[in-house]
Amino acid sequence: MRRRLLIVLSLGWIFNYVHRMIVPPLIPLIKVEFGINNAQAGLLMTSLLLPYALIQVPAGYLGDRFGRKRVLVMSILGYSLSSALMLFGRNYWHVIGFRALYGLFAGLYYAPATALISEVYGRKKGSALGLFMVGPPVGSGLAPLIALPVALSLGWRWAFVVTSIASALIGLALLFGVRCDTKRGEKAKATIPRHLLPLGVANFAILAAFFATLTFLPDFFVSMGRSVEEASLYFSALSIAGIAGSLGGGALYDRLGRKSTEMAIGLTALLILLLTVSTLPQVVPILGVFFYAIGPIVTAYTAELATDENRGSVMGFVNMAGFFGATVGPYSLGLLIDAFGYKMAFLALPALYLLALGIIMKEKR
Repeated sequence: MRRRLLIVLSLGWIFNYVHRMIVPPLIPLIKVEFGINNAQAGLLMTSLLLPYALIQVPAGYLGDRFGRKRVLVMSILGYSLSSALMLFGRNYWHVIGFRALYGLFAGLYYAPATALISEVYGRKKGSALGLFMVGPPVGSGLAPLIALPVALSLGWRWAFVVTSIASALIGLALLFGVRCDTKRGEKAKATIPRHLLPLGVANFAILAAFFATLTFLPDFFVSMGRSVEEASLYFSALSIAGIAGSLGGGALYDRLGRKSTEMAIGLTALLILLLTVSTLPQVVPILGVFFYAIGPIVTAYTAELATDENRGSVMGFVNMAGFFGATVGPYSLGLLIDAFGYKMAFLALPALYLLALGIIMKEKR
């Protein structure tokens, strides 16, 4: 039963990312229709990430207190419906509002899901979370493959409707097809230990760079003379390679612990710098392996620092700190692109990863 639980939760996480990362490959089309600049395009990601960040600790506590399955089902069905509302987005601010609503429901997912997996799998949580964390690369890789064909045939709004139907079915499968612990935790606590604060700051920098990269990577290649279709393929290549990175990252954490975090962050910084300077698409799949390995490693390490009473809240706090970074990252990178161009602006990305690496290494000492 725990294998079925892990598969369904992983599918829910995959489509959580399909919904959020469907925007980057559609940005060229949305920019033309609404006549917006790069900073405003970055705000399409920021608008969902701010409510997503704010709901993290409450989501973890609600899962600990009232049962994680209940919160997870509400999240999937809620983010499916709110994303489908994009069909009615007739101007830029409508789209911003619907994305914010999506972010609120999507934010209910991560903390209860990772807390539940960590509790069920115990010492093997790194490998289990590695499978769960294929959600970002698989979801990000599927997004352009779903979005572009639908957008080019029916219009970009219908891409959100198609993905909403698929994710709603996953929510129903979790509700009716999976048994898991939904008991209420009378001793649940929303306490955050002080020693987690540096990890939160490091995750802020990591996810600021992560989402800024994902938001503008397709447009980066378009600005270098590539077609929209070709740029979307590079975006998918990053994510496909990230599947191996996610699976390997979780297994690596079980073996090496926090050393694996330093390795993944340092190599990601180096590879983004190389991509920025060279603009060679061959760098993209290599980058994808380390780029996505960071997620399960940080998630597994965070779970080590929690107790049964506050695991959801702890997972939510570190993710909340990260998504505050994710909130400002795309918009800030958009401003830098408008001011200095893509090559200069993209140099900020390895700098953020190196900042996170410095914080983690300092804490280790």
